[in-house]
Amino acid sequence: MSSDPLSPAPQPDAPAPLDGKVVVVPGGTGNVGEGLVRAFLLAGATVVVPGRSRERLESLAELTGPRLGERLVPLHAGYGTFAEATELADRIAADHGRVDHVVPSIGGWWQGKALWQVGEADWQRHFVATTTAHFAVARAFVPGLDAAGSYTLITGFAAREPYPQAGVISMHAAAVLMMREALSADLRGQRRVNNLLLGPVLSRSRPNGDPSWLTADQVGEAAVAVALAPAVQDESIQLGTVQDLHRELARIRA
Repeated sequence: MSSDPLSPAPQPDAPAPLDGKVVVVPGGTGNVGEGLVRAFLLAGATVVVPGRSRERLESLAELTGPRLGERLVPLHAGYGTFAEATELADRIAADHGRVDHVVPSIGGWWQGKALWQVGEADWQRHFVATTTAHFAVARAFVPGLDAAGSYTLITGFAAREPYPQAGVISMHAAAVLMMREALSADLRGQRRVNNLLLGPVLSRSRPNGDPSWLTADQVGEAAVAVALAPAVQDESIQLGTVQDLHRELARIRA
């Protein structure tokens, strides 16, 4: 302890900003999802991560570590169909008594075929399954959100810009983006819904890249800031670079 008489007296730790809140992160075992989970745990929330793979849920718990892991709730459950997502939302509400924030990070990047080369299996996997899961989760969770809660979708620049041999991903991302806008139109301010529109993201599976790209944990930082900002509503927040992140965080936290 400092002997300087002008040093301020030690203060008790401030409460975490999301202490007591329940956050659900479908897709939390993925590359970006992992960063979302860590950020919400660091902010003090109880974080529920549903997933079909017990192995990936166990890996997430190991990566999170014992200190943060005390508030991590890995849940072996699906959410890819209407019935699964509804059952999941009911189960979480029953177990925790509330759902404050939902941050779906469903799907991922895929590139390698021109549109006319895409077969039915690729179409079902990269468009139908992921788009259905996003819709199923939204219809299951949005009506039961706490009045002060939020729903923040994670999608990418492909929603607005086509990339060669990744047309199916652009079509999926565009559908998810329009779903968010349609939710905003239907809700009319009754709940906060937003989306983060991301460029390339550095993660454990892609640790190297342009230093201006965001990391998965920085995406999580942005998602936490949105959850904590009552004024942020019906927005599509573009985060292509770290500079974008700093600008948006300053705006959101102002």
